[in-house]
Amino acid sequence: MKSYQGRFYGVFLLALIACASCSRQHKSPAELAFDAGVNQYQSGDYAGAITNFNKAIELDPQNARAYINRGVAKIQLKDFAGVIADNTKAIELSPKDAEAYVHRASARIYLKDYAGAIADDTKAVELNPQYLLAYNDRANIKLYLRDFAGAMADYNKIIAVNPNSTDAYTHRGSIKSEFKDYHGAIDDFNKAVELNPQYAPAYYGRGVAESALINYIGAVADFDRSLELNPQYTDAYNARGTVRHILKKYPEAVADFNQAIGLNSNFSAAYNNRGLSKAALNDYAGAIADYTKTIALNPAFVGAYHNRGLARSNLKDYSGAVTDCTKAITLDPKFTEAYINRGNNEAALNDYMGAVTDYSKAIELNPEDAAVYDYRGLAQSRLKNYDASLADFNQALQLDGKNASYYADRGLIKFHLMDGDGAIVDCNQAITLDPKSARFYDVRGVARRGTKDFNGAIDDFNQAIEIQPTYASAYAHRGLIKDYQKNYDGAMADCSKAVQLGPQNSVAHASLGYVQNNLTQFQPALESFHKSILLDPMQDHPRYSIWLIRCRSGEPEVANKELAAYLKSLQGTSANDWTAKIGQFLTGTQTEDDFLGLAKTSARNPKQQSSQLCQAYYYAGMKQLLAGDKEGAAVLLKKSIGTGEKGCLEYASATAELNALKK
Repeated sequence: MKSYQGRFYGVFLLALIACASCSRQHKSPAELAFDAGVNQYQSGDYAGAITNFNKAIELDPQNARAYINRGVAKIQLKDFAGVIADNTKAIELSPKDAEAYVHRASARIYLKDYAGAIADDTKAVELNPQYLLAYNDRANIKLYLRDFAGAMADYNKIIAVNPNSTDAYTHRGSIKSEFKDYHGAIDDFNKAVELNPQYAPAYYGRGVAESALINYIGAVADFDRSLELNPQYTDAYNARGTVRHILKKYPEAVADFNQAIGLNSNFSAAYNNRGLSKAALNDYAGAIADYTKTIALNPAFVGAYHNRGLARSNLKDYSGAVTDCTKAITLDPKFTEAYINRGNNEAALNDYMGAVTDYSKAIELNPEDAAVYDYRGLAQSRLKNYDASLADFNQALQLDGKNASYYADRGLIKFHLMDGDGAIVDCNQAITLDPKSARFYDVRGVARRGTKDFNGAIDDFNQAIEIQPTYASAYAHRGLIKDYQKNYDGAMADCSKAVQLGPQNSVAHASLGYVQNNLTQFQPALESFHKSILLDPMQDHPRYSIWLIRCRSGEPEVANKELAAYLKSLQGTSANDWTAKIGQFLTGTQTEDDFLGLAKTSARNPKQQSSQLCQAYYYAGMKQLLAGDKEGAAVLLKKSIGTGEKGCLEYASATAELNALKK
């Protein structure tokens, strides 16, 4: 409201000059005291002016103008209550004096009595329907209170009475922008510029409207002009910086935000915007500092918490990101993006149940966002809720059937559900939509391995590597096929390359571990499996390999304790699915007969049953081997191989173990 207050000073001064312009001949003592008060006011002696107005009132208690002008002097001394009292008395003496209502409204603005100020301005226009100043002040108050419709009506009235009011056209243009009538807004700003080509706010307002219409070149030109006219125009620097950010001119955007902050060190929005540009330049630490300053200036700035959470996530401070997103949600429980990003960070912390809950809330708020269904589908897959995951990917594709990633994600779930052919169909579609994605070829290669199309799988992994020579997973997966094909040198080379390219890739370490284990390099394999589960604690099969190696090394108690602790930590579907049953069997909470029976009865289709039997016979055979029953172990290992499930990791391991028994 400061801009309004500055304008009111001018109103009071005009009142004083008008009252002092009377003839000085034959004046009464009261009139002389009044004139002396005016002269002292004009010389800046406000206390002296008040003394003389006091004298004038004492000599003539019915002089309404003396009360009004004493109020003018009091406002300079910030005695706003005194201003209200004097103008109230003036209204009592002269109820039809519209000016007294306007002056009292002005003082009420200082005291933030906006309702009272509006009531006074309304009374003023009732008394004088042509009183433009009252309309203008009432419109400005309504604009400040975001009563855009009410403010629009007042500016319309001003323009009807005075079609040359630059200020009214500018304010009305701003309101039209609020109503998203950007073309209408530009018409008003054009008129304001026509009336006064030196009026910086009109260029600024037009730039804002042009930004909304994606006319960024025009917007920047208008912001440039507004800054030429007023180099101290803080909002114009911020607005130009915002457009430059949109245009990906991040260093220039930062420079503009620096200017805005230099002019106003408490400009919270400029700090937030500078943080966004710094984040775009990968200066996440600098971005966090700016968001933190934004929050210090405005603790209710919801977006700043969310933005800081995103920056923290990029620095892998996932817990900090969750905290920031939670604060944003507390401030705005309907902030969809905050739920999504909290879910993403919970997933990064392996809190997939929390992630599913947050994605579900985001979907509740916006059920048309295909990406959130995909995120939830991925989280559900980590919880082994494959049916729910499949449903989410189906919904994502229904909303956006041109997204290649959704097809690949659904293909991987179909692979887990033993629908290899369906998985390949989805991957084919993903590759058709985006033939330059290494990941899509890699996923199809995994699906082809599941259908025993090893040559096709190798071709896909080769293609993935050709597209992206640093794609670690493709090397790892190709290495596993070479391991099955007994090309152990090639398998070791590929899996070692995968670890070299992706030291944080859990699949790379696990794959190397499987190859090392099959080559009886148990200690290196143990280290590889440990690295794998350290990177991804939710993996099952590397833990089972760790259990086997520890038992082989004479550490069955440690092996059982570690694996039992992991099994106890499982929740939901993961606690009772087939892979969990493998762990339960290894730790002795399930008999061999029950375990082998479950391999058959828990399967949802023949393909899954065959795969589960391949695994069950292998682990049952290994327990026999650890118990010293080589003949019994050999029988079960042969049964594992007899399933023909060459795409299973356990098939290759059973082959390696059986060969070792024959030596």
